[in-house]
Amino acid sequence: MTIVSHSRLVYLVMMRSNFLMHPLKVQAVYQDTNVPSYKDNPFIEALPPLLEAYSQTRHLKSGYIPSLEDINASRVIRSHSIARLSDEFFQPLNNHILLTERISLMIRGGYVGRNPRTGDLQKHLQNGYERIQKGDLEAFRFETVKSTAQSMVLIGCSGHGKTTSLIRTLSSYPQVIYHSDLNIEQVVYLKIDCSHNGSLKEICLNFFRALDQVLDTIVKLLYYSYKIRKKLEITHRLSRSTILYAYV
Repeated sequence: MTIVSHSRLVYLVMMRSNFLMHPLKVQAVYQDTNVPSYKDNPFIEALPPLLEAYSQTRHLKSGYIPSLEDINASRVIRSHSIARLSDEFFQPLNNHILLTERISLMIRGGYVGRNPRTGDLQKHLQNGYERIQKGDLEAFRFETVKSTAQSMVLIGCSGHGKTTSLIRTLSSYPQVIYHSDLNIEQVVYLKIDCSHNGSLKEICLNFFRALDQVLDTIVKLLYYSYKIRKKLEITHRLSRSTILYAYV
């Protein structure tokens, strides 16, 4: 799972299997990327074609062209129209070009070690299941599996456009891709609100809520089942132990 985060939001890149096809999902269309590491990886080849960062950010540009009626409107109407320009206008800058390139590298790089056709994805899932069952972050079933997941932190003052830039950049990717031959729904990214108090429970609820919205499921209701609550308690204790160990 790949995470792009800053003070208010967390974006996750992951995949999930499901049997139902939601009308908003995109059917996977595969195309070669000409990158040897990406070859025959359906999660990567179903993404939009690789473009130079400058070319990709040009599609993010948006603006507002006033009509003659807008120009001839009364002063109070014009003032309200001008106040709304910030909602529609977006001019990519050099930082946006760099952000677009890094997100592209991060999304595709994270899928390199999770190719379902080579068994890497299944190995990661089995290792994750083993850690939950044993309550040990060091537990594993497949020793040779390697993670290529990446992360990035975007730091800046409030109101400087971090969220807007991320949403604009991620909007160039389909959020959900359905692979009919694999019967897998690939969730390319999720927008998740961070909990106000850093609560693991609240982050999990926000995760399930966001997942339900894009997949039209009821995963959030399953959170309240006894088994899931117990697993989350174990995970929370493990994470706390890891944090305390890091400070020792």
